[in-house]
Amino acid sequence: MSIDKEITTVGPSERYFSNLGALTAILGLGVYSVSAYLHPFTPPHHTRDAFSDYAVESLWAIYHLGEFLGMLLMGAAIISLAFRLRRGVSGVWATLGGAAMVVCVGVYGIFAAVDGVALGVMVDRWAAAGPEQQELLYETAFAVRQIEGGLFSIQWFMFGIAAGLFAGAFFTSSESSARLDWFSGMGILSAMASLGALSFAIVQAHGYTDLSMTFQTGLMPGVIWIVAVGVFLYRHPVHIQTLSEASSREDDEERHDPAS
Repeated sequence: MSIDKEITTVGPSERYFSNLGALTAILGLGVYSVSAYLHPFTPPHHTRDAFSDYAVESLWAIYHLGEFLGMLLMGAAIISLAFRLRRGVSGVWATLGGAAMVVCVGVYGIFAAVDGVALGVMVDRWAAAGPEQQELLYETAFAVRQIEGGLFSIQWFMFGIAAGLFAGAFFTSSESSARLDWFSGMGILSAMASLGALSFAIVQAHGYTDLSMTFQTGLMPGVIWIVAVGVFLYRHPVHIQTLSEASSREDDEERHDPAS
């Protein structure tokens, strides 16, 4: 007498994970955008004017916590995307892209602490100090600003790396030809987001300047990419098995079937 045993794989729900990722992509972008809009608009390389604006802003730390929350939500969407693309060759690229995004969000957390807390405290002390102490405290706050600028560069560098790896994931996807155009489009958007973020990161590595502010326009493809990720996860929440994958699975089952 033989007993057949059905082995099932228990894991996260792909559809639920994708739907949650779609929600966090749009919600995260919204939270980040609102927090950034409330942030004073004085260019950061106009240092004294910027510090004067920061010193009278009572919710400085809250704005940066909001931006960090938005980045966390967007990071969750990218992890969901990595899970969605986890199969086959594309899964290798997607897994590495998800790991790069985790580093990106981690660096941004440090950036938010330096900019939203450390710099805020130093600017408040500078504004409240007497004339004999102001110059020293200004230079100290200026040094903190340079650390912030370096972290900003690294954060966008990692974002560019993540988007580039996901471009590889989309271009190597083996899903059905009916969805090939969509995957190719996502690959192109990912590549554009990667190039824009990497270009800004390289320029920003030299500090806040007029040039780095100009190159911030290169970050717009990244915004569009996040929206596209949310739409992709909503419209295509589960993997579509190809004929070649089904055939390969049947061959494996026949190979391991004792009755065959």
